[in-house]
Amino acid sequence: MQSTRKMAYWRRLTVNHWAAATLRHHFSFTLFLLLPWLSVATTTTTKGCLKAERDALLAFKAGLQDPSHRLSSWNARADQNCCRWSGVVCSNKTGHVLELNLQSDGDSALEGEFLSPSLLSLTQLDRLNLSMNDFSGIPIPDFIGSFRTLRYLDLSFASFGGAIPPQLGNLSSLLHLSLPLPDSRVDRLDWLSGLSSLEYLDMSTVNLSTVSHNWLSSLNMLTSLRELHLSSCGLNYLPSSLPCDLNNLTSLTTLDLGGNNFNSTLPNWLWQLRSLSTLQLGSSQFLGRIPAGIQNLTSLVELDLSSNSISGSLPAEIRELTSLVLLDLSFNVDLTGPIPVGIGNLTHLSQIYLENCSISGPLPAEIGNCTSLTEIHLYQNNLSGRIPSTVGKLSNLNYFDLSSNFLEGDVSELHFINLTKLETLYLAGNSLLTITIDHNWIPPFQLRSIAMHSCKLGPFFPRWLRHQKFLEQIELSNTSIADILPDWFWNSSASSVEAIDLSHNQISGTLPASLGNMMKLDILNLGSNLLEGPIPPHLPPNLATLDLSYNSFSGPLPSTLDTIVEKPWTFNSPPQPAFLLLSHNQLNGSIPSFVCNLRYRDVLDLSNNQISGEIPKCWQETNELTFLSLANNKLSGEIPSSIGNLGALESLHLNNNNLRGHIPPSLQNCSMLTILDLGDNKFSGAIPLWIGQSFQSLEVLRLRSNMFSGNIPPQLGQLSYLRIIDFANNKLSGPIPHSFGNFSAMLTASQATLSVNILTESLDGEIVIIQTEIVSVVTKGEQLSFTTTLKLVKSIDLSNNYLTGKIPEELGSLAGIQSLNLSRNSLTGRIPSTIDGMESLETLDLSFNNLSGAIPQGLSVLSSLSHLNLSYNNLSGAIPPGNQLQTLDDPSIYIGNAYLCGALANKSSCSADKNNNNNNVEKEEYKQESRILSVYVGTVIGFLVGSWSVFVMLLFKKDWRYSYFGMIDKVYDKCYVAIKIRMNRSTLREK
Repeated sequence: MQSTRKMAYWRRLTVNHWAAATLRHHFSFTLFLLLPWLSVATTTTTKGCLKAERDALLAFKAGLQDPSHRLSSWNARADQNCCRWSGVVCSNKTGHVLELNLQSDGDSALEGEFLSPSLLSLTQLDRLNLSMNDFSGIPIPDFIGSFRTLRYLDLSFASFGGAIPPQLGNLSSLLHLSLPLPDSRVDRLDWLSGLSSLEYLDMSTVNLSTVSHNWLSSLNMLTSLRELHLSSCGLNYLPSSLPCDLNNLTSLTTLDLGGNNFNSTLPNWLWQLRSLSTLQLGSSQFLGRIPAGIQNLTSLVELDLSSNSISGSLPAEIRELTSLVLLDLSFNVDLTGPIPVGIGNLTHLSQIYLENCSISGPLPAEIGNCTSLTEIHLYQNNLSGRIPSTVGKLSNLNYFDLSSNFLEGDVSELHFINLTKLETLYLAGNSLLTITIDHNWIPPFQLRSIAMHSCKLGPFFPRWLRHQKFLEQIELSNTSIADILPDWFWNSSASSVEAIDLSHNQISGTLPASLGNMMKLDILNLGSNLLEGPIPPHLPPNLATLDLSYNSFSGPLPSTLDTIVEKPWTFNSPPQPAFLLLSHNQLNGSIPSFVCNLRYRDVLDLSNNQISGEIPKCWQETNELTFLSLANNKLSGEIPSSIGNLGALESLHLNNNNLRGHIPPSLQNCSMLTILDLGDNKFSGAIPLWIGQSFQSLEVLRLRSNMFSGNIPPQLGQLSYLRIIDFANNKLSGPIPHSFGNFSAMLTASQATLSVNILTESLDGEIVIIQTEIVSVVTKGEQLSFTTTLKLVKSIDLSNNYLTGKIPEELGSLAGIQSLNLSRNSLTGRIPSTIDGMESLETLDLSFNNLSGAIPQGLSVLSSLSHLNLSYNNLSGAIPPGNQLQTLDDPSIYIGNAYLCGALANKSSCSADKNNNNNNVEKEEYKQESRILSVYVGTVIGFLVGSWSVFVMLLFKKDWRYSYFGMIDKVYDKCYVAIKIRMNRSTLREK
């Protein structure tokens, strides 16, 4: 919404300035021509254009491309009078071309890389407008500086590039110069001194960075200048005071320096420009307070200081700006304090923008005196107290936004009694506001958009809304409504409503079939209510986002849902993201094939239902699905290989189903994955090596509770963003890879970049659909589901496998890890002394392994450690002293370690048995290593002895040889006969 309003605002200012300047100069010019010769003009007949000038225009046309045929009338065969050609204005007296207006409307731009100097034959040319065309970045032709009679020149946004030629300084008669050209630059400004008559100068978006320190001196030479527009020019210098020799600028009526990089306080000399009616300084990195000197600008009509770093409070002296029509101080987050009561003096004020600041205190009752107000933008501040009933006096108010503040008290009919022009009402995000409007009230206005989320509106659905016939957006989420949606709701605004959000209430009942009559409905969010029954078979034809999650809908998915995902689009109607959120219901049946048609940055969530069958195999490369969750259903079969066609997929949740088989190799094509959750299924085979090579953005890898086997691929250590690894409850074997110490995301405790919300917004940004990631992680002995805090979790869980070997010392470098669970494996060796490097560790479970040696002293310095389990190992020695371990006083965390001693161990005293314990531990370690070595040696010797025994007997015993090979022949014959019989039977069956 911010960007949309800003664009509209700049567009409005630009149009106003251009229109005002055009009308003013055109009027002056007309008077200049007509006043001395009125009597002569009334008796003069109109002449046709001059042949030389007609030929000049045709030569100019020849250098252009005209794809929209705007210049089709420029045809000497059809009409030799060029004064009747499109965009050409001639003198009625002399026939000379006075005006050439080829401004494009954006869809009919002229194109070309050559502008013919033949135009110089237009010797009386007064106005030249080539704006909004496409001249492919060529420089402004030097010959334009030779039009001695030119008084109006507009080349704005005509795709000229390069340096602006200083020859323009020869246009000594010029009154109006408009050159907003984003691809152009100015290397010097001294040529401006030749424009002695210039009143209007617009060089917005031109690169002036090379003249940033002397631009004021150059402009001071323009003694007649009244309007100056230098927005977004790369300027970075603005003196705090104005030298005495730069006094010509004090005649300015409009000063626009927005979008630059001054990085300074507001200069004092600005408040001496008493003729200013428009001051635009938005987005220019200004700092500090607004000085009291602003009261000098009594002629000011428009003031824009938005999107800076203005601090302090609004000065009380603002009450002196009685001519002010527009006040924009929005997006200055350090702007504090109350709204001055003197704002009531600004009776001409039409628009006030103070959103996204830190304004506090109540909304003053004096605002009711500003009866010219049409728009109030005060959202995202710290306003408190009650909304004064005097706002009901603002009879011209069209847009009223107080959302996201701390307002309280009742809002009644008195607040709206005279607001007959109100179309937009936003009170959302004020959780202490209570809407006490009578249900039978007939409002004096006709709203187009209403947002009251988190206000106290319920328990009944507001009946006064039935009188609103032109509503386009309705946002009443989390408003304590506990009612059935009335039938009139689906009919009263059926022809106009585009977005509805009634989520997070206690609305009950079923959805009516008339829902399909809402022809313009684009977003429907009824999530987190008590709705039930089937999803209606007929849905609105333009619906792009449907959120029915967290309800009690039942039955199969209707085939008409394909209208959401198969919406055609054109250039004028680009594709909208399709959000289909049906999770946490009681839906059943299989997944229809239309889901394969999701195409444009879409989200599909069918999780936590009773859906069965297999995952569709029809996914196409044209799909741009970004989020797919089928978790917690009853799906079976394998992951289809076609899922690899979802190249835009970022989050895949298939956990807690009955899926089986291997992870398909085609999945590696989904290289943008950040979350892969296949846990709680029946997948088998090895973890693919390519996971560590293809998923460079992966942050969550959850394969928990499956039947994966083999070694853990060391290539996983290449996944620098990985922060959650859960391989628990599988059949993995071999060592823990040393590369697990390379996870960059776990090396520090800093926050992650993982996005846990997927958003889509309505047309003006008021209704937001939020799809939250949910991942289950076992930590501190419990399985927890993380949503909004998921981006902060860093965990490794390899528990309940067949892992062997030692715990890699490299794990100690994971200073950001919070949970490490290696329990119920066959790990050996000592707990690495580097464990003290895990500064953020909260949970450590190494129980049910074969670890030995002493508990490292570093464990006691882990200040965040709150859950520890070292039980059932072969640990020995004293439990280390330390503040943190002293807080973990449950003896069960050390049980099953025969050689541990201390207050919480089996032996309370360590001194008497210290040497024995050490010896016993060393012996135990030696025995364990010896047993392993004996197994390997015995296996090898047994194989060798057995093989040689058989070979020797066959070598020396002839009858044994015959018997052995005879037996081989018999086995071969039997196998051959069996296979032949089976093949014959199959042949007979087919016949």
